[in-house]
Amino acid sequence: MAGRDALIRNLESVETLGSTTFICTDKTGTLTRNEMSIVGVWTTSGALEIPSSGYEPTMDLDARLAPTCRQWEEVIRLAGVARDCSTGRIAEVDGRWRPQGDPMEAAIDCFARRVGAREPDAEVVARFPFDPRRRMMSVVTVDHVAVKGAPDAVLARCAADSTPEGLVELARANRAVEEFTSRGLRVLAVGLGHCVPDAAPAEMAQVERGLELLGLLAFEDPPRTEAAGALAACRRAGVRVAMVTGDHPATASAIARQVGLLLADSTVMVGAELPTDDELLGALVDRDGAVVARVSPEDKLRIARVLGDRGHVVAMTGDGVNDAPALRMASIGIAMGRTGTDVAREAADLVLLDDDFATIVVAIEQGRSTFANIRRFLTFHMTANVAELTPFLVWALSGGRFPLALGVLQIIALDVVADIPPSLALGAEPPADHVLDRPPTRRHLIDGRLLSRAFLWLGPTVACAAMMTFVASFLLEGWRIGESFPGGDVQLRASGAAFTAVVVAQAANALACRSTQLRVWQLSVRRNTMMLGALAMQIGVFLLLLFLAPLAHLLDQSPPTPGAALLALLAFPAVIAVDTLQKQSVVRRRLRSLIRPRA
Repeated sequence: MAGRDALIRNLESVETLGSTTFICTDKTGTLTRNEMSIVGVWTTSGALEIPSSGYEPTMDLDARLAPTCRQWEEVIRLAGVARDCSTGRIAEVDGRWRPQGDPMEAAIDCFARRVGAREPDAEVVARFPFDPRRRMMSVVTVDHVAVKGAPDAVLARCAADSTPEGLVELARANRAVEEFTSRGLRVLAVGLGHCVPDAAPAEMAQVERGLELLGLLAFEDPPRTEAAGALAACRRAGVRVAMVTGDHPATASAIARQVGLLLADSTVMVGAELPTDDELLGALVDRDGAVVARVSPEDKLRIARVLGDRGHVVAMTGDGVNDAPALRMASIGIAMGRTGTDVAREAADLVLLDDDFATIVVAIEQGRSTFANIRRFLTFHMTANVAELTPFLVWALSGGRFPLALGVLQIIALDVVADIPPSLALGAEPPADHVLDRPPTRRHLIDGRLLSRAFLWLGPTVACAAMMTFVASFLLEGWRIGESFPGGDVQLRASGAAFTAVVVAQAANALACRSTQLRVWQLSVRRNTMMLGALAMQIGVFLLLLFLAPLAHLLDQSPPTPGAALLALLAFPAVIAVDTLQKQSVVRRRLRSLIRPRA
C-alpha cells in the first residue's frame, strides 16, 4: 500500500478500510491538484482576468485585458498587501519555480512579482494566524494592518458598509464573489487597516475592524483528472462520498459538479446552517454526493460522529491541527502527507503521500483484498490443522491399536514445508477484478462460512486422503483387515505415503483457497506468480525430506511403494473436486437468495 502512496499507520485499520461505507473528503488538494494560480482580480475599478502560467513570476497581459493606470495601481497595491499577509513564497529550484509553503500564499507571491508589487519592508508587530472559525488572518506592522480571508468574513469588517457609496461597493464585491465562485474559483478578500502600534497586539477585534477593502483574488485550482474515475469506483463499491470543506458553497458545488460528485438530487449545505439535532443532521448528510461548505472543525467532528451512529464506517480526511478530533472520531482518519500538519498525521490511521482522493479508493481496494487474503490464509491453515490432528485422534480413540500415521516431527515438517510457503503466497494474492464492484461486506475474519469450508469440506478431505493412503499402503504390502498392523519398514513406508498425501493435498488446497467462488481452473496463475514459486519450493523440500535417507530417518518415514505413491497423488484431484462441489453449492444458495417469489 505504501508503494501506491497509501501509508497505513495502524495495521488493524486495514480491515476497517475494506469495510468503509462513507467517505467525507476535503476539496483542496484531494479532489483538486492544490496547484494554485491567480486567474482573476477585482478592485473598485472593476474585474481583471489574469492568464495562468504556473508559478513563473512573469506575465504577458493581452492588449484587450490591459487595465487602466488607476486599476493597475489598485492591483499592485492589492498584491502587495496580500503578500504582506502571507508567508508562502516561490523559489527557483533546478531551473523551475516551485511553491515553498502554502500553495495559495505562494500563488500570491507569484502574482505580486508578476505585477511588480513592492517587497515587504515594514516591521511586523504581531501576527494573528488563520483560524477556521473566523476564516481570516492578519499581520500587524508598524504602519498598517494586512488582512486576508474569506470574502464574507473580511467584508463584514470593512468600514465602507457605513456609507451609501460603501454599500454599493460591497454589493459589487459580493456580485464579483458570486461570479468567481460559480466558475469553481477560490476567492480571498484583502483588506487594509490602520492602527496605533502600541495597541496593535492587544486583540484581533481591535485591529481587524474598520478595514479598507482593496479587492478580491480568485484562485484556480484544477480538479484532478483521476477524481471522476475514483468517484465512479466508489459508487460501484457501494461507498458514499460527501464533500466537507471550508470553501465557499458555490466554489465547492462547482468543483463537485466538475469531478462528478454532485448528483441531481445532491444537497449543498453551509456549516452555519446545519441543524443542531443530530438525527436531522444525519438524515441530511447521509446521502451520496452531499456537499457541506464553510464547515468548522466542530462541524466535521459532529458529522463523523453522527454518520458513525447511523452505522457507517466513516473515512474522514483532514490536514489541519483542528481536524485531529474529527480524524480520531472517524472509523478511518485520513491525513494529507504533503500539506498536512504533524498533528493531523499523528491522529490519522492512513496518510496519503500524494494527497490524492484516488489513493483513498486504492487503499479501500487494498483493504478489502487484505481482508480477503487473511481469510484465505486462515482457511488454508485450519484445513491443515484438521489433517494433522486426525492421525492423533484415530490413534487415541483406538487405544493405540491403530498406528500413528504421522509423527510429531512429521507434523512440524508439514507446518514448515507444506504450509508456510503457500500461506505466504496466499497473503500476496492481488485484488480481484470485482473487489470494488460490490458493497462492503460486514463480516468477521472468522465466521460460519470460513469454518464450514475448513472443517466440513476441505479439512476432512485432506484428512481422509492421508488416512486412506496410510491404510492402503498396508493393504498393498499384504496386510489384511483384522490382523495386527506390521511395524518396521512397512510402517515407515505407510507413514511416508500419508506424508506424501498431505503435501499433495495441501498443494491443491492452496490453489483452492485463492478464491471462495471461482474454480481452480478459472484462476490465472499469472495473477499470483508467487504461488508457483511456493509450490515449487514445497515440492523440492518435500522430496528431500522423503528421499534423503538421514532426513527421512529423522522423521520416521521412508519413500512409499509405487502403488501407495500413486494413491497419494490422487489426493490432489480429490481436493479440487470437493472444492468445486462446495463452491457450486455456495453459488446455488446465493442465486436462490436473489430469486424472490412472485406475488
